[in-house]
Amino acid sequence: MAGEASEWIARIDRGLSAVEQQSLEEWLAADRAHVVALMKLARVYDKLDSMGRLADLFPRPEARPRRWLLPAAAAASLLILIGAVSVLAWRATEAPHSAMTAALEIAAGEQTFSTPVGEHSTIRLPDGSSLTLNTDTRVRARFTARTRELFLDRGEMHLQVAHERDRPLNVYIGDRFVQAVGTEFNLRIANDQRVELLVTEGKVLVGLRGELPSTTERMPGVVPAGKSVKLASAGDLLVVNDASPGDARHLAPEEIVVRLSWRAGNLVFRGESLAEALGEIERYTSVEFIISDERLKQIRVAGLFKTGDVEGLLKTLQENFNVSYRRVGDDKIILASAPQTVL
Repeated sequence: MAGEASEWIARIDRGLSAVEQQSLEEWLAADRAHVVALMKLARVYDKLDSMGRLADLFPRPEARPRRWLLPAAAAASLLILIGAVSVLAWRATEAPHSAMTAALEIAAGEQTFSTPVGEHSTIRLPDGSSLTLNTDTRVRARFTARTRELFLDRGEMHLQVAHERDRPLNVYIGDRFVQAVGTEFNLRIANDQRVELLVTEGKVLVGLRGELPSTTERMPGVVPAGKSVKLASAGDLLVVNDASPGDARHLAPEEIVVRLSWRAGNLVFRGESLAEALGEIERYTSVEFIISDERLKQIRVAGLFKTGDVEGLLKTLQENFNVSYRRVGDDKIILASAPQTVL
């Protein structure tokens, strides 16, 4: 229910066609719970100052101004808001913000899709599955009449798998695999080469490539006996290491939304240190941030940040945290505590 409402919010954000408008009205008329779910998300959307596109469907409450990042002391109430931002398109098949088309290479029956730093892109695969690539990501695809295979070489991807029970889709990350027949999940290779799997819908099998289930051990169902293969369900987050998958940690829906906010061109922070926040921001830009004052590293920030908006970030740091900056060339910025003004 929440997933469908989120998808409608994302569509409304980019603008509804006449056909979509009719479909939305039919969806709302089908079940009162649909209206309640959409209204709930609409109220959250209004707090992000983006309610205008719903004006024809719902009364517009009083708008509230948006702040990019806030000092932790002023952000306690904002954390509650961010925790409910399911309007960041948990299940959107198409990002509401424009993105570059992924670069495509074709060789020997294999297609390679890649995105540069700061871009994301959604690709429709031959089987109808939807593949969304985050910044600086490279994925290879091999599809035959009997197999569906993807290879994540670097970066982060979100996959909505078209259901085919007799032709599972396998994603390989080095010696590890994730298998699904019709579900949604997110895979990320972190800077330390740790692989994180987040299942957003359905179930997937995960394990070492040498223990890939045979054709008689189909998904979904029972984990193959005698193998260190795990079954992960919607909401599960686990690390897929070289030995065996780690124990799953179940995430609340709002935390899942935050982790997938990149698909809408956003980064959401909920009290991370400035050092941690800048580390995440650097994934989306060629600029390197250097914090010269150790005390600044522990500043806690919360709020919504647009990926790649370096100028907006610097302005926010100046206004909210009294942080000065100095550019060194085109790709390095040094941050320091600004001198205190004596009155």
